[in-house]
Amino acid sequence: MTPTMTDDARDLALVRAGRTSAGASPEAHEGFARIYDRHGPVVRALCRQNSPSDADADDALQETFLRAYRMLDRLTDPDGLRSWLYAIARLVCSERRRAARRRATHERAAAEENGLMPGEPHTSTGRPSPDSRASPRDAADRREQLRRLGRAMDDLPDNERLALHLYYLESDPVTAASVALGVSRSGFYKLLSRARERLSALLSEARA
Repeated sequence: MTPTMTDDARDLALVRAGRTSAGASPEAHEGFARIYDRHGPVVRALCRQNSPSDADADDALQETFLRAYRMLDRLTDPDGLRSWLYAIARLVCSERRRAARRRATHERAAAEENGLMPGEPHTSTGRPSPDSRASPRDAADRREQLRRLGRAMDDLPDNERLALHLYYLESDPVTAASVALGVSRSGFYKLLSRARERLSALLSEARA
């Protein structure tokens, strides 16, 4: 007796058969849309449990299904689609949390470097000292300073913004810059210097 094909297996077969280097057939799009409709609500709930906001959860949901579509050939057992999607969702949420932490560290470092806020005093254990706890007013000021920094970063040319991101986020920014920007070590530091100067000027205008 031939085993009955599940809905997931049937739709996966349609998607795989309809994908080519030139794009995807209408049948492939419809098959993947049914997969999304079938599993999207639970994947979205999983993303919401692991995201700080509804907007972040929605972004993680979209990224999960984009990755799944690109990697469908790696799924060998159609009956494992649900758990496979859940694993991708957890990975996406974890990556987004790490990226958010790196971004916060990067923004703070850039803010301190540009004189927007002082560095926090630390005890010998490396923890912030009790005197460094911010008042509500200080916290509000800090949020505004970071928003101002974010707007200034957005106004930088793409290559200068990327140079700053690489400098603060990469353990080996020179090598990363050679790949991402195609520049030499000296070229990277010249670009970084221009980025800092432009960022400083933008922040000065914002404070004026």
